[in-house]
Amino acid sequence: MRRARLARLRDALAAGLFLLIPLFASTDGRALIFPSPEFEPTSPVPPDFPYWENVTQRRYEGPSVIYLGNGWALTARHVGMGEIFLEGRVYVPDIRSHHTLLNLNGTAADAMLFRLRADADLPDLPLLPLARDPLQPDEEVLVIGFGRGREKVIEWIDPNDPHQRHEFAFAWSRSGRKRWGTNRIVSNHQILVQKNWRTHAVTFRFDPPNSPSVTPHEAQAAVGDSGGAVFVQREGEWLLAGMMTSVSARYLTPKESSAYGDTTYAADISFYRSEIIRWARPDCANEEDDDGDGKVDFPLDPDCRAATDPSERHVRLLTESQAWLIGVSGFGAILISILWLKRREAS
Repeated sequence: MRRARLARLRDALAAGLFLLIPLFASTDGRALIFPSPEFEPTSPVPPDFPYWENVTQRRYEGPSVIYLGNGWALTARHVGMGEIFLEGRVYVPDIRSHHTLLNLNGTAADAMLFRLRADADLPDLPLLPLARDPLQPDEEVLVIGFGRGREKVIEWIDPNDPHQRHEFAFAWSRSGRKRWGTNRIVSNHQILVQKNWRTHAVTFRFDPPNSPSVTPHEAQAAVGDSGGAVFVQREGEWLLAGMMTSVSARYLTPKESSAYGDTTYAADISFYRSEIIRWARPDCANEEDDDGDGKVDFPLDPDCRAATDPSERHVRLLTESQAWLIGVSGFGAILISILWLKRREAS
């Protein structure tokens, strides 16, 4: 049964009967779509997850934004920059700071960075670790966003189905709030083409409860999840591995709804990692030896006092004993110079 369903989905995709939907709209009740109430997390925050506050949203009930730390934010290009919330406060962007992420051939991706104003009193939030390697098929991920949620079940019939079988979908709620869920990667080598953007993307699919691929908190993105985060845990460390941009749905699926088999697309952070670091990381966290001393970043470089330190070229403070020795040496040099001058005058 499941194979037949997936076969029909593949046939529809091959026939171009899928619709790509940018995940952008005003939101305000439940985010992400779950197969059933049993799959919804009971905890408002993922257990042992340190970066919950780094995933936020645009002001005025906007879509999702990822705060990378050190004053920089990441979101989808079709979302654009704007005022964002961090720990309950509103932060204004520097309108000259936006950078669209680029592919190797110079084309633009549906991903952008922007910086908060330099005079802002930034919250003490950590720098997000960025995945070096792409997500792998079957790897489980944690997704967080501000999109719409599951409302009522919609029953419909595909007129192209000769058997006229009944199909089901979940209508989206009119509003949403920040939620988290899980899913499993299907592909890590997609090129998502929309408007003038070409985005290297990873994908995950909305699986039904009886699927062998379903995850404990199976979730599908919906409108408003654009710019939301995809995290993976590797060797005990949580890494930002993707940023949600779009979903694909069958062309005949009722509007503003999700159905099993829908696919979420997320920009591959590992592919754009070097550019993100180039713009959004301070010297003490940019993986470069900026001062040429053979030591890279905090904590290896002794001139870096923290990962957020903007320079590796700090003059280190002297210890009390070092200062005393320098003072004694300087005084001795001055005394010798005076004696030498007096002796010269006497001669």
